[in-house]
Amino acid sequence: MDKFMKLIVLTEQESQHSLTLLAQSVGILVEQKSKVELLYGGTIKPGTLIAFPYTNIDWNKKGMSAELQYLLQKSAVFLFQTERMLVDPLQALHAGLRGVIYRDEHLDRVLTGLRTMMLGELYFARSVMSQLVDQLLALKVTANQDALSLPDNSLLTKQEKRIIQLVAEGARNKEIALNLNISAHTVKAHLSSIFRKTHARNRVELLRWVQQPFRQDPSAPFRLN
Repeated sequence: MDKFMKLIVLTEQESQHSLTLLAQSVGILVEQKSKVELLYGGTIKPGTLIAFPYTNIDWNKKGMSAELQYLLQKSAVFLFQTERMLVDPLQALHAGLRGVIYRDEHLDRVLTGLRTMMLGELYFARSVMSQLVDQLLALKVTANQDALSLPDNSLLTKQEKRIIQLVAEGARNKEIALNLNISAHTVKAHLSSIFRKTHARNRVELLRWVQQPFRQDPSAPFRLN
């Protein structure tokens, strides 16, 4: 994501908030506004990062507030003044927030968070980002397994199923032959058999067939839509 050009700090206090002062001290263009000003009639220009105070709502019990949902549709947002017990950082990351600055953060960490997010980067602990990556990888593995799941009652042999998996991974005939230690001619013969059994005319239609929900009736023929 591109760098942010401006920071808006939402606060109900009339004097300058400590976050506002801190941002100004490092040269960040910052404006302080109340929620009413921004939510009812305020204009949010592109390239704006919004600091949203999240102080007394337990996300785990009540979910994301309507105000926060609205702002997330309009601009990039991060939470500040937040109690650790109220917001799980992984939950905030999944919701699309740019970061969370907790009330008990040391000043140098707050400054690091501001600079990081103004550069267009996310501000979450490494452990949180690692959890997210693990979840995404697990989803990818599950999706691949689901996409390549072939019914046990099909007429395909184990070798044919393996060839279909390699085709789905983008392997060409020579690569399939090397992987399975068979000749390219044998691969062609297997593919001809696979196309006949799946009613596919080519590799594209074969992959479409793989991704279809299968009939429950074991005796029902396989068909392309």
